Amino acid sequence: MDDLRDGDGPPSVSGLGVVDVSKSYGPVLALDRVSLEISGGRVHAIVGENGAGKSTLMRLLQGLEQPDSGSVLIDGNPVHLRDARDAMRRGIGMVHQEFMLVPN
Repeated sequence: MDDLRDGDGPPSVSGLGVVDVSKSYGPVLALDRVSLEISGGRVHAIVGENGAGKSTLMRLLQGLEQPDSGSVLIDGNPVHLRDARDAMRRGIGMVHQEFMLVPN
């Protein structure tokens, strides 16, 4: 699945997900066998308490980090996202929360 483009248009992803993804940083287990399906063409929000693993999961989906185990899926097929540019090429983007975009 090297090219997800439909004709000359932008990349399209009808489904993005992770299956049994785990990620540790030394002794800290940030994600423990997480599975998630996300439908394409919609805006999604991941919310939770500090330390819940939201940022780690987003970094995996954006190709900024690699899972220790489990798979990232696009349209049901396992993929290896090398970096954020690879993720964008495949139609995966993310808006980061940033408090200081506009001064008070």
